[in-house]
Amino acid sequence: MPSASQAPRGLPEHRQQSVKQQWLAILSVAIGAFALVTSEFLPVGVLNDVASDLGISAGHAGLMVTLPGIAAALAAPLLSVGIGAMDRRYLLIGLTLIMIIANTVVAYASDFSLLLFGRVLLGISIGGFWATAIALSGRLAPKGVGVAQATSIIMVGVTLATVLGVPVGTWLSGLLGWRTTFLVTALVGVPVLLAQIFLLPRLMPDKAIRIADLPALFINPQSRVGLIAVLLIGLAHFAAYTYVAPFFKQQSGFDGPTIGSLLLLYGVAGVIGNVFAGFAANRSVRHTLLLVAVMIGISTALFPYFATGMTGAAMLIALWGFAFGAFPACASIWMFVVAPKDVERGMPLFVALFQVIIALGSFFGGRIVDTLGSSALLSIATALVGCGFATVLVLGRNVSNNPVAQAC
Repeated sequence: MPSASQAPRGLPEHRQQSVKQQWLAILSVAIGAFALVTSEFLPVGVLNDVASDLGISAGHAGLMVTLPGIAAALAAPLLSVGIGAMDRRYLLIGLTLIMIIANTVVAYASDFSLLLFGRVLLGISIGGFWATAIALSGRLAPKGVGVAQATSIIMVGVTLATVLGVPVGTWLSGLLGWRTTFLVTALVGVPVLLAQIFLLPRLMPDKAIRIADLPALFINPQSRVGLIAVLLIGLAHFAAYTYVAPFFKQQSGFDGPTIGSLLLLYGVAGVIGNVFAGFAANRSVRHTLLLVAVMIGISTALFPYFATGMTGAAMLIALWGFAFGAFPACASIWMFVVAPKDVERGMPLFVALFQVIIALGSFFGGRIVDTLGSSALLSIATALVGCGFATVLVLGRNVSNNPVAQAC
C-alpha cells in the first residue's frame, strides 16, 4: 500500500485531513445515502402516476421497486470482488455518478423498458454503495468519533430519506409530475458528487476482496449469531410494516391524511432511534439489539388490539419507528464489534442478505395477509422477533464491546 507521502496531490489520507474536512467527508457519504434511499423507494408514492402515464398496470409498474432490489443484491458481492484493490474513494464517487445517471434516465424514459433499465442502474449503485460505505464508516470517522457513531451518521441519511425524501418526492410528483421528481433527485446528487470528489480521502483497501473472502461474516461464529438475529427480526419487520398502511385503513378506519401523519411520526421516531443507537450500541451492542427486539415485538404484538384507536396507533407506531431506526445501525455495529477485520470483506454478502430480507419479507407478508389476515401476520412477526431476541440473548451472550470481556 502506498504511504501517505506517496499520495497524489489533492488526495490526502484520512489522518491528514482537518477535523472539519473529516466531518464534511462523512456527511457527503451520509447525504449520498439519503439520495440513494429516496431514489430506491420513491416509486412507492408515484406508481399510479407512472402506470397511468405509460399505459401499464400498477402491478406491472411495481417492477420499479422489485428490480433495483434484485440488482442491488447481485451488485454488492460482484462489484466488491470485481474492483480488486481500487481506491474505494473512486468507487463511491462512481456509484454516486451512476445514481445521477439512473434517475436522469428514468426522468426522460420514453417507454417502460428504458425506465426499468434506469432502475436496474440504480440497483447497481445501491448494492455497491452499501457494501462499501458501511464497511468504511470506521475509517471515515472524524477525530474523537467512534465506529458506532460514524455508522449512525451514515445511517441517519437512510432514516431521513424515509421521513423527508419519499413524502416530499410524492408531494413534488403531485405538483410537477413524476418525471420532474426523479430529475430533482438526480440534481440533488450533483452537489453530493462534487463534495465526494473534493472531500473524500484516499480509501485503499487492506487487500483486494476475493470470492473466497465474501463469506467472512458467515464463518465467524459471533457474527453469524448477529446475521441470524438480523434475518429473523428483519423478516418480521418488513413482512409486517409493509402492510401497516392497509391495516390503518381497513382495521382502524383512518383516512389518508391521518395515515400519512402516522407514517411521518414513524419516520421522525426512527431518526431519534438512529441517533440513540449510535451512542447506546457503542457501549453495548448486545443490550441495544435486545432492546430493539423487545420494542419491535411489543409493537407487533399489541398492534391488533391498540392500534385501532388514534392514541394507541400513535404510541405504537412511534415505538416501532424508534426501534427500527436503531436496527440497521445495531446490525452493522455488531459486525464491527465481533469481526472488525472481516467487515470490509464480508459486508457485500451482508448487504445482499439485507436486500433479500426486504424482498422476502414483503412477499411473504403479502401472502399471509391475503390468506390469514393482518392480525395473523402481526402474530407471526411477533414470534419471529421473539426468536431473534432469544438468539441474541442465548447465543450472543459472550458478545461484548469490551475486547477483553469478549475474549473471555
